Amino acid sequence: MTTPTHDRPHDLDARALRDAFGTYPSGVVAVAGRVQGRLVGIAASSFTSVSIDPPLLSVSVATSSNTWPALREAGQIGVSVLADHHDALCRQLAGPADERFDDLAVHTTCGGAVLLDEAVAQFTCTVHDEIEAGDHLVVLLAIEDLHVEGHRQPLVFHRSGFQRLHRDDLDPTRLGGRINGEPVPSSDDDGSGADSREDREGREVDAA
Repeated sequence: MTTPTHDRPHDLDARALRDAFGTYPSGVVAVAGRVQGRLVGIAASSFTSVSIDPPLLSVSVATSSNTWPALREAGQIGVSVLADHHDALCRQLAGPADERFDDLAVHTTCGGAVLLDEAVAQFTCTVHDEIEAGDHLVVLLAIEDLHVEGHRQPLVFHRSGFQRLHRDDLDPTRLGGRINGEPVPSSDDDGSGADSREDREGREVDAA
């Protein structure tokens, strides 16, 4: 059997690649902890849900980061999903390290996770694993606790700028079927996540 080969795109333009990545909108999170009495943190748009069992999420951190080597020493790490009024706060978290938490409303867990008080969601985590991936580290974080503010809307990062969610004429009802191989309950579902045979066969969506 012949294994297909693919030329590696050595000549991909870095700016073009960054712009292409930027076409995919994402949320923004604050990743923060208290280390030796000092608040340490970064803003990241690379937050990804990974696993329900065990509960895991991930963020990607540049290998050149001066903050992550210190932050990873926190007993617990807080991941806060920024709300749509947090654009200025996000810029602050991306600024000089010694000014990132000036006048911010935060609280700290006994394990050292730093969480933003007005976040859409808050996750208290510990480091599960770190995976080298080119010029970044994919950091897997094990979720130990969480809190969600259902009435708040997230800040959206798109094409190197901030946006807010809006639906216009989109159907606001919840999606039924499956995404990434997992059941997605519809608006009339009982919440169990169980799909009928018709759902499984006729409304399957695979976003992987």
